Amino acid sequence: MTVSFQQPPPPQPQPQPQPEQPPQPQQPPQPQRTIRKLIVEVVDARDLLPKDGQGSSSAYVVADFDGQRKRTATKYKDLNPVWNEPLEFVVSDPDNMDYEELEIEVLNDKRYGNRGTARKNHFLGRVKLYGTQFSKRGDEGLVYFQLEKKSIFS
Repeated sequence: MTVSFQQPPPPQPQPQPQPEQPPQPQQPPQPQRTIRKLIVEVVDARDLLPKDGQGSSSAYVVADFDGQRKRTATKYKDLNPVWNEPLEFVVSDPDNMDYEELEIEVLNDKRYGNRGTARKNHFLGRVKLYGTQFSKRGDEGLVYFQLEKKSIFS
């Protein structure tokens, strides 16, 4: 999966016709607030553990960043799923980006398995990244991370 820090160009103001008015003192222009975004591209996973009771998994990815949660589509019965899905997050405080945490979990969607009695989707693994590990726009690259397991019973 690729993680990049992206700053989109500022919006262009649209000219508005101005009615003629007597000259007034100029107000200082208000600074435009730039919206910064974190784009996480979930590319693929390899050699996932089978969790559906039929030798496969139907995996999806959930990413949490700065109080925002995004999810990919579920890839049905595939131990090597390919998503190629960008997940976009708004960065609320760019000055503290180095201290932000991105948590990515890979889960098995129980709706597609043999174990319909399970209450929760099965955990396949997790990756935690910190702002110091994010790439700036133009420096992005494909990086694979080993999934961490919760416990030996996951």
